[in-house]
Amino acid sequence: MVTRFAVLVHDLGKGETPAADWPRHLGHEQRGANLIRTLCQRLRVPNMFRELGVLTARYHTHCHRALGLRPKTLLKLLQGMDAFRKPQRFSQFLLACEADARGRLGLQNRAYPQPTLLAQVQRAAATVSARPLVARGLAGSALVEALQQERLAAIAEAKRSFEGAIRSPSGH
Repeated sequence: MVTRFAVLVHDLGKGETPAADWPRHLGHEQRGANLIRTLCQRLRVPNMFRELGVLTARYHTHCHRALGLRPKTLLKLLQGMDAFRKPQRFSQFLLACEADARGRLGLQNRAYPQPTLLAQVQRAAATVSARPLVARGLAGSALVEALQQERLAAIAEAKRSFEGAIRSPSGH
């Protein structure tokens, strides 16, 4: 139900696009997030529905463009989604984005590898632990920076591995 709600509301911001800008809907992600917050408050929608709806509105275009995003942008997406602390919600987000991508007539069977990439990137970055960095004596902003760099390296490697598998699906 939570994922279905996110799919239903994620594009609400398109309704506020000025007619002169059609068919483009630049900035609909943030407008949609604001509208979803208002809707959920007014209808007393449970927090978990609101959170996934807002995050899906804000980040669904990042998911759709994931194959072309740099590791730093992918890390910002994961952090913005709180994907390390809430991997279940991140999985729901990926499912909502796939439903969005496949929800147009004629596109239901189109290849959509973005959720697979993002799941791999999330898993790789989540394996980076602060513990060894703390053991090296890092603390405060130095610890945050080192953790960031380690996660970026893990994301870059996961993305390279994914791209290699895409280019050579038979494993050769």
